Amino acid sequence: MINVCYLVDAPFLGGAERFVSRIASGLDRSRFKSSVIMQEPHHPRSGLYQWRSELEAAGVPVRSLPMDIPFRPYRAVKVIDAIAEASAHVVHVNMPGPQDGQMGLLVPIARMAGANAVVATEHLPMVDTTTKRGLLKRVSYRWVDRVTTVCHANVPYLVGKQSVPANKVAVIHNALEVAYGTREREGRSSLRDRFGLPKDSTVIAFLGNLFRHKGLHRVLRALSRVPELPWHLVVIGDGPERGLCERSLKRWGLADRGTFLGRILPPEVERVLSVVDVLALPSTQEGMPYVILEAMASSVPVVATAVYGIPEMVVAGETGLLVNPSDDAGLRSALVRLIEHAGERERMGVAARERFERLFTLDGQIGAFESLYEKVIR
Repeated sequence: MINVCYLVDAPFLGGAERFVSRIASGLDRSRFKSSVIMQEPHHPRSGLYQWRSELEAAGVPVRSLPMDIPFRPYRAVKVIDAIAEASAHVVHVNMPGPQDGQMGLLVPIARMAGANAVVATEHLPMVDTTTKRGLLKRVSYRWVDRVTTVCHANVPYLVGKQSVPANKVAVIHNALEVAYGTREREGRSSLRDRFGLPKDSTVIAFLGNLFRHKGLHRVLRALSRVPELPWHLVVIGDGPERGLCERSLKRWGLADRGTFLGRILPPEVERVLSVVDVLALPSTQEGMPYVILEAMASSVPVVATAVYGIPEMVVAGETGLLVNPSDDAGLRSALVRLIEHAGERERMGVAARERFERLFTLDGQIGAFESLYEKVIR
């Protein structure tokens, strides 16, 4: 039995944390035992509490600890003790970006706790970091056995910017369970009623944490230029941009053309995606976003920016449309094209589901990690 302990220091719930829960709960339990040590949530309404409950319901033990280690080094003692108590053979450090994972300090801490091997997963290695933090991470990463990342586009950043040896890097794509997008049996009309979505409009979904780089403001601006078309926008998620975007719709006289659902549970997200027509994600900074996989699995075409790992997911003209990050006119044209052509939406949605089934199902991803864990132990 190989004990795998996941270290997660995220202050909020995002795709990188969903990645951990899918792997930790999906490993073959006849050969692997998983556990999670997570950052103690900073806010009583944090989505991390729900995430912890989901892990525990799946049979994965979770321990919450304060992890502001660079500023309070004594915090490392409890992390070391927790790893030792888990009898971890492999410690897997989750790194949403270069400034996460306590800037890489969790790697040598895992070694100090007695782990046989340390794996780190880098989701967004292209994010800029300070010189001081970058140096700290480069030194810490000498104790890592393998660095996995979610797309091939990330590899040059790991090798060039973060000095990870190329022979330590492995690409394992994000994935979803193959049943995703096929489980909803409730009627399309009744589901649209439940979520307050019009039956006779082309519904465009935006899903994610509402930060500026995600690009919701760009979607709103593009749609505001074509108020004569039958579109309706549904926004799933929350964050600092929400209030600004809601006010923008009101200012343009389009408040009734947008529905803001806030944060909803994953099963509800799947239900919403079963009744939308297009997903829009004009983000400037993504590795391999789960929201695109969720749309593909739900047979929904995607309009997204051609940045980092997204072109490895979306085939332009086949499963969706890609635009340059600064091309507002191109974004508007892509949205208009799919609003106006239902047949093209349907064709792309079918192709998206086929591509998902071929390349991005969870069984393949978990198998790749199981092989990796066995290899680093040997």
